[in-house]
Amino acid sequence: MPSVNNDLSSPSTKITSNQSNMDEQCEEQLHIGILEIQGGFSEHKAALIKAAQLMGNEAMLKIYSVRKAEDLLSKLCGLIIPGGESTTMGLFITRNKMADALQDWIKDEKHIVWGTCAGLIMLANQSEKQKIGGQSLIGGLDIVVSRNYFGRQVNSFQGKVKIVDKSLLKENTPSYFEGVFIRAPAVVKVNSPEVSTLAVLPHSSKEKSDTIVAVKQKNIIGTAFHPELTEDLRWHEYFLKIILSVQNH
Repeated sequence: MPSVNNDLSSPSTKITSNQSNMDEQCEEQLHIGILEIQGGFSEHKAALIKAAQLMGNEAMLKIYSVRKAEDLLSKLCGLIIPGGESTTMGLFITRNKMADALQDWIKDEKHIVWGTCAGLIMLANQSEKQKIGGQSLIGGLDIVVSRNYFGRQVNSFQGKVKIVDKSLLKENTPSYFEGVFIRAPAVVKVNSPEVSTLAVLPHSSKEKSDTIVAVKQKNIIGTAFHPELTEDLRWHEYFLKIILSVQNH
């Protein structure tokens, strides 16, 4: 599991607070927010830093903590919603009056958002197996997800995820990704042709078909697994490259 790199002397991997250097535009810097409610936000930070370095210092990376609506600055060009417990996350977002701000921020297609595990659930328009009383969702992905699709904590596992989107495949890298699934959801229905499948879990004797575990719709990415808990940086590179491609158009 990666840890946060404390050596921030390289100009390509600066981390700042929300209050400083905010005169810089997203076109000049990679301003990435991480919703720090639950989950591996420190692991995401470390992976983003390593991915930016691997990309040859193509952009200046600045990472911001997002815990309230005011943190969703217009200058943020990317946002990661880590895993955790989706019901708890929904309650936090509702109680802190963040839902409208998150939805408005995501509606701008120049803003790229990526949800992992519970983050995928939060970004789905519909969710199965909700707790009694339901739960709040941010929405945006025209899909139906199933919470705890593979079972509870005891059923967590690592499995070979088959990457089906060629933009995630680098030269001399395998077409599989070692996915970490912790009480993971899965995409059980796609309701729009705008939703593209990025990766699947190949079917086993228990499943009749492949299980969709990563999707993209316009500016929204969702993965059922935890790339931040591996040393494989392809998903974080993919996220940053999409942001850069949007900036260049």
